[in-house]
Amino acid sequence: MSTLRFRVPEQLLLPWSPQQTIDVHKVAEMLDCSERTILRLIECGEILAYQVRPGRAGSPHRIYYDSVLKYLDKIHRAAGVECRFEL
Repeated sequence: MSTLRFRVPEQLLLPWSPQQTIDVHKVAEMLDCSERTILRLIECGEILAYQVRPGRAGSPHRIYYDSVLKYLDKIHRAAGVECRFEL
């Protein structure tokens, strides 16, 4: 008999560890942009993510939290702003 495992609710993961994943909506809120912009960043490889059900249209993406931090570091460096996060 298989053991059921439940995903921990996202509000319990704050602050997220780098191995954790977050959804597109939450990243869009964090970066103050649209969900479509986040999906474009995933498509071009700026942010690392995976699809929950690969190959199925409309399957949600889970984004690696550390890739969001790396992306923020990259845009801060490009703008000449001091990085606020430790990677």
